[in-house]
Amino acid sequence: MLNMDMMVYLLIGFLLLGGYLLIFRAMCARISNKKSLPLLAVVLLMVYGAVTIPLMMILNQMGNTSFMLLGVLLMMSCCVLFVGLYGLMRDFRNLNKKMLVLFILYLVLVAYVTIFSREEGHSRAILLKFDQLKEAIRTHSLEPLRHSFLNAIMFVPIGLLFPLIRPARLAKMTYVGALGLMLSTLIEATQLYLTMGQCDLEDVAANTAGAVIGIIIYKIAAPFIFKNMIDEEEEEEEE
Repeated sequence: MLNMDMMVYLLIGFLLLGGYLLIFRAMCARISNKKSLPLLAVVLLMVYGAVTIPLMMILNQMGNTSFMLLGVLLMMSCCVLFVGLYGLMRDFRNLNKKMLVLFILYLVLVAYVTIFSREEGHSRAILLKFDQLKEAIRTHSLEPLRHSFLNAIMFVPIGLLFPLIRPARLAKMTYVGALGLMLSTLIEATQLYLTMGQCDLEDVAANTAGAVIGIIIYKIAAPFIFKNMIDEEEEEEEE
């Protein structure tokens, strides 16, 4: 049976592989000569490895596996934030400004609840125990999962509001899932740095799951509730 450290290493490997595939996919969309894709894959892998392997060695020397996982999540969060802001700025004219303002207000509210409403004095330990799930299984009760459930609910609006900023481009599970992961990681890292709340990577998993649940609800409800908005944007795209 795998111990916690081995599971963390596997998760880090999965995240790094996912990051490589996302970058490769983005570059493939911009290349017309498909015959050069194998060479691109090899070159990108070499560059990606040259960056990530030394970084993993440095993180491994600085702390435990939980620290390494947080470092990887922060690195990916910065990449997602940069790419996301760049894409939004390029397409700013076509964004739904009202939904963008509403989404920003939601982010401010989440930042207040998770960071600025907390008092200082917590430790700078990084938690990765999944003890809530273990306790729920042991007691055959959902009560220990209450904290994770609330964390998931808090991030459901990401999956509902973010796609409405630009339905034709942003209503994708990969975008919303990456955004949920990024925002949650930044919140937990800020809590760790300011000692305002506990840095719990289990909360990152719950928050990301909430964002994914939100986009699933959006996909189901959009054809009925937001049909007019989507149709108007599709007409603009055709023009």
